[in-house]
Amino acid sequence: MFLKKTVNIWLPILVILVLVGATFINLRLASTFQHEDDFAPRWTAAREWMQTGASPYSDSTHQKTLDLLKSDGNEPAELSQGRFYDPAWYVLVYLPISFVPYPIARAIWMTLVELSIVLSAFLSIRLANLRMSLPETLVISLLALIFYPLFKSILMSSVNLPYLFLTLLAVYLARERQGTMAGLLFALSVWMVPISLFLVIFFMIWLGARRDNSLTKIFLSTQAFFVIVSLILFPGWAADWFAVILKLFATFSQLRTPLMVVGQMFPGASAQIAIALSLILFIMMLVEWYGIGQREGRAFQWKLMLTLNLLYFFNLASEGFYLILLLAPLFSVFKYCIEKWRVSGRIISWITYLAVIFIYWRRFQITQNWLPEESSLVILLLPTLTMIGLQWFRWWATVSPKALIDSINS
Repeated sequence: MFLKKTVNIWLPILVILVLVGATFINLRLASTFQHEDDFAPRWTAAREWMQTGASPYSDSTHQKTLDLLKSDGNEPAELSQGRFYDPAWYVLVYLPISFVPYPIARAIWMTLVELSIVLSAFLSIRLANLRMSLPETLVISLLALIFYPLFKSILMSSVNLPYLFLTLLAVYLARERQGTMAGLLFALSVWMVPISLFLVIFFMIWLGARRDNSLTKIFLSTQAFFVIVSLILFPGWAADWFAVILKLFATFSQLRTPLMVVGQMFPGASAQIAIALSLILFIMMLVEWYGIGQREGRAFQWKLMLTLNLLYFFNLASEGFYLILLLAPLFSVFKYCIEKWRVSGRIISWITYLAVIFIYWRRFQITQNWLPEESSLVILLLPTLTMIGLQWFRWWATVSPKALIDSINS
């Protein structure tokens, strides 16, 4: 009883202590596991601009990043080669943390990545409408930290995971018809998670059919605001940014979608297979979107989960952190299992979740892969599993009267 009455006091203190403890652990991890570092270019860009006014895209800023990585024993990320290549307004995101010495700043960012993973897993449970007890929810969310691709992203100080969390939060808010806040979050994350633009269009259609244009208005106006502020604070940034993009992606050799990975299994026609699969899945997504404005409840929920599943196949680099988008579709499959079979469905769900984590860890132990480029098993296993699960339960999720009755009763 005393704990319930004082929860507003001890819970925030406990959270702060956990985050501080995690930061100290990350400080040790960062010095022990030295691999690619995705955070250094952002920290250096913010610090150099604040202290010297140097452009985030300048060669001097790039050299400062390389020097920092060398002194810290890390390597530049393969994709960025140590360059800052985000739109200029993202420098402002890293300004507060740029006041802190780099080792501490990186440990803090790693803690933010861990928090993003746990919250993304928790949010995915809410998105899937999966009913779990509080202890089960906490265990599922914390287990996401040891999911190998996400754990590797922590050690590499991935900058994308916090934006993926914002994307999932925007999806949740848009589904709850909070278009204004969803539009703002989509605007913050869309340049870091380009495939989220399809989610923006998806919800523009769905909310627009309900005469709610708040998401569209705030998304477009926020983008315009970012551009104007950037032109004021970083004169000429657009040309510098475009030059860096051309330098890094001149040959498109970094382009490696999951569908291109499928194509590589057939070397004689890899490009043709990748293009054909991309067209098939894109057309499939558009067909599923047809009439989405009139969808509600379980039918809309299933379409949303399928959209998240399909969008994963279009991410441009097949990096492991994108797998976090598949947690909500996976938990949706668990929800249908539990609805259909109650106790045995819950057991199947737990076994499947633990088995996926185990299989991915075993794959890592075999390959010892610390590179961003993942193997085909890591890239394709989970999306294939969720796609099969969603299609298996399609009728149950969208048509079955019994499922609707069970949903109302529970």
